[in-house]
Amino acid sequence: MMHRLLPLLLLLGTAHAEEAIHREVVVYGGTPAGIMAAIAAARQGHDVALVEMNAHVGGMVSGGLVATDMGDRATVGGLADDFFKRIVKYYSDKYGADSKVLKAASNGATFEPHVAELIFEQMLSEHPRIKVWKKHRYNSTRIDADRSKAGTRVTALIVDDLATKTTRTFTGDVFIDASYEGDLMAGAKVPYRVGREGRGEYGEQLAGVSMGPKEQIGLGDHRTQSYNYRVSITSNTANRVLFPKPEHYDPTPFIPTDGKRIKEGKATGFGSFFTTIDKAHPGAKYDANWGDFAGNSEGYAEGSWETRERIAARIRDGFMSRLYYFQNDPELPEAFRNEARTWGLPKDEFTDSGHWPFQLYVREGRRMVGAYVLRENDLTQDRWKPDGIATGSYGIDCHVVQYLRENGKLVPEHTRHVAVNNYDIPYRSLVPPDVENLLVPVCASATHVAYCSLRMEPVYMMLGQAAGTAAGISLADKKPVQMVDTKKLRGLLTEQGAVLDAGYQPQLKLTWTPAHPKPGDKVIFKAIPSGHNKDALKQIQWDFIGNGAVTGEGERVVHVFEIEKVHHVSLLVTDVAGRRRLLTAEVPVGIAERLDVTLDDFEGELAGRWNGTFPDYIAGLPLRYSDVFHGPGIHRDQVVRGKVAPARAHFQPTLTREGRYQVCLGFRPSKSQATNTPVVIKHADGSSKLTVNQREQTTSFIWVPLGEFNFKAGDGSFLELRNADTDGRIAVDGVRWVWLGETQSAKRP
Repeated sequence: MMHRLLPLLLLLGTAHAEEAIHREVVVYGGTPAGIMAAIAAARQGHDVALVEMNAHVGGMVSGGLVATDMGDRATVGGLADDFFKRIVKYYSDKYGADSKVLKAASNGATFEPHVAELIFEQMLSEHPRIKVWKKHRYNSTRIDADRSKAGTRVTALIVDDLATKTTRTFTGDVFIDASYEGDLMAGAKVPYRVGREGRGEYGEQLAGVSMGPKEQIGLGDHRTQSYNYRVSITSNTANRVLFPKPEHYDPTPFIPTDGKRIKEGKATGFGSFFTTIDKAHPGAKYDANWGDFAGNSEGYAEGSWETRERIAARIRDGFMSRLYYFQNDPELPEAFRNEARTWGLPKDEFTDSGHWPFQLYVREGRRMVGAYVLRENDLTQDRWKPDGIATGSYGIDCHVVQYLRENGKLVPEHTRHVAVNNYDIPYRSLVPPDVENLLVPVCASATHVAYCSLRMEPVYMMLGQAAGTAAGISLADKKPVQMVDTKKLRGLLTEQGAVLDAGYQPQLKLTWTPAHPKPGDKVIFKAIPSGHNKDALKQIQWDFIGNGAVTGEGERVVHVFEIEKVHHVSLLVTDVAGRRRLLTAEVPVGIAERLDVTLDDFEGELAGRWNGTFPDYIAGLPLRYSDVFHGPGIHRDQVVRGKVAPARAHFQPTLTREGRYQVCLGFRPSKSQATNTPVVIKHADGSSKLTVNQREQTTSFIWVPLGEFNFKAGDGSFLELRNADTDGRIAVDGVRWVWLGETQSAKRP
């Protein structure tokens, strides 16, 4: 599977260095994760080699990604928090505490690339035990091949010195692969994935292909989201150079799109293509994030360096062609070209690479299959982990993967976006199954869906710090990384300012006896604590019908089911701090036929403008928490330019039996939502129109019953809601049809 990652030129002209360089900790990848890993290990008194393939450290953060996606800023702790605070101090010291430049830095979230690199270099220089080796690119991994041992160890990292065209060998006691590519990890024969899992593999609603023919929805594939360069652009004519003409200039893709808009007068200037034109970063610079081209990442993750360079050049030429086209194409109006020429690349950025970023934005490549695979449910429902070592909070964010033809049009296909709560990332996601001295903080163990949130640079920084700290514990205790004491690790990280347990929820499990009851049996349900709860429990509520009605309270409840089917049971627990957790189970009764049908909002046909999000925050908590919900999240209609855009949601179930059903709408109330949401239900006796008050709470649960109706078997029924003429926003978390029994006419004699 692995190629020998060495371009032909180097293969022919590379000599071998004679002596290996030994350090206790060897970190490959001078990314933000690698920098923080090196610092964390050095803090504990260990000698560290930080090996980076570029001429600069900082990866994407100093390589153009200067509008940093954080999610909940309160969860960014430790060395990552220190980095962003140093950004603030730099601009405050240079321009003043009341300066516009400092304000533009957005509390450290936006900055100039060279400033990010400067601060990274300062942080590294404070630790003399760290030696940085730049322009050293991965060649191969040497592992202990003794098959008599239970585990495997990495014994050496071999890299190519791009300056001298020699190879160097680094030996170490613990290795950390902090690269975006995961080459060291793959070379150690650690299992990994490239591409998207199918929905069935981990039970992820968002997994697999999301558009196109019904037969392919949810299938896994080999594809990853697109890459680009995050190009720094400036409107300061005194500090700009015009966009250069790329080696392979091709304006063809932009003529029918950008060119058409410009010629029709719909784009009046260069800024018309810039979504952040009103948000200049320090130095009158902008982070251009519009070089995505579907499919441009394919082949990169496992490619040779020659292949990767070819892919990077193609992406660079494509983006550069677009910029050059705006300023120079003779078919464009002269006024537009003249205005476009007031923009350019900053003179004071990337001075040794033609003012173009040195780092390709590898949004997703290899993903380790480690001791624990982080998945969708870990981001949306079961968000607390006892071995959590960092917090994620940014939404599931996937750029275009491919173009598919749908209804005669080409549409960009990608994993659907949805906001997430704060969630904990377990130490196990950094640990390979059996390589005893390797940690992987960037190409961490996660599904594609989970990685779409985890992949943010502040999270990489925190995972890097955790990896470096764990490496120190492994060395001190002389134990494999799999046996690192996570309590000790969490204690050290807390002392270093890490924010842990941000995804904490009350910990209980739902049990019942007998496991498979018959109609009329007394079933004993229990809510049993599963581990230590941080705060006392305030309320325990049960829904045994599946329609949102509270039909029991307390830790132990007895319930009798009368209908033979699979029943949906929900347990909602609230602690004294206000944190909630929703647990659900399917209880088989009698013949246990699946008669109820639940469609999540992500399974509905959504037309118009919707936001994939989650219910409103619970007030009064120090960190960001949302109310409970079903599945990956909810959908709420969207406000565009101050007005609510038209939106419609259509849900069409496939009912297996004719009968009487209770129809329930899933949502949580909010003061911003409508009191008159219009709903149409198509059933066996015609159609019913009703309005739903989504502002007032009628139950603690998700589901709200709308009425009982007769339905025929099949897929001829539906529920539809829209936001026309409403007095507020509308929200939907799904629709449920609860089977109540046969209709009178359908009953057997």
